[in-house]
Amino acid sequence: MRQIIYTFGFIGSVLFAATGTVTISSPTKGADIYVDGKKMATIVKVPVTLSLDEGRHEIMVSKIMDEDWQQVARKNVNVESAKTTPLIFSLDLEKISKKKNTGQRDNFIKDGDVVIDKKLNLVWQDNTAVIKVKKTWEEAKAYCQSLSLSDSDSWRLPTYDELITIVDYDKHTLAAMPAFKHVVSEYYWSSDTDKENSKNAKNIYFGNGCPNSNAKAERYYIRCVKNK
Repeated sequence: MRQIIYTFGFIGSVLFAATGTVTISSPTKGADIYVDGKKMATIVKVPVTLSLDEGRHEIMVSKIMDEDWQQVARKNVNVESAKTTPLIFSLDLEKISKKKNTGQRDNFIKDGDVVIDKKLNLVWQDNTAVIKVKKTWEEAKAYCQSLSLSDSDSWRLPTYDELITIVDYDKHTLAAMPAFKHVVSEYYWSSDTDKENSKNAKNIYFGNGCPNSNAKAERYYIRCVKNK
């Protein structure tokens, strides 16, 4: 979308990002709406109308029932410029599988661009790239293998069991251990393929620490790890 501005006889142009609209409806009142991991609205009355940048977005509607259960539904949508896309979400009950952390907060130490887990002898990537870089699962594995950080090139994509050890379940948002300074409410890949669907890989949503499984072709965030 281009806006023409006339100023003192000169013609200038200002470019704006193309946007489209989605309308979201669900019978579950009080559910929160997340777009690409960021909370955007709460359903009070329907439909909820959101203006989003043109392109692909992941929308999640979720209502936490208690510490073990949530109602949730997720959709991927391609937003087109100047068009409205109606979406209806029917939420399903989903158990929040919270594996007990094998490490505690004081086991993690921030050291420059990494965080060290003293108990498990793991070193975690914690530079600004972990909140900027999004890749498919295969690309994520290659990215970690080629990463050079903190005088080391022995990085790899973490297993699901390793990734869940850095979740802090005392937090309801940005649920990572306090030593980690670069965190977003987004999905982060693990190296584990979903045993029930080989086209999916396991990941964790660091908005609230919930585990999930998504198509390997989707693009999500990466936090590489290496053995100390």
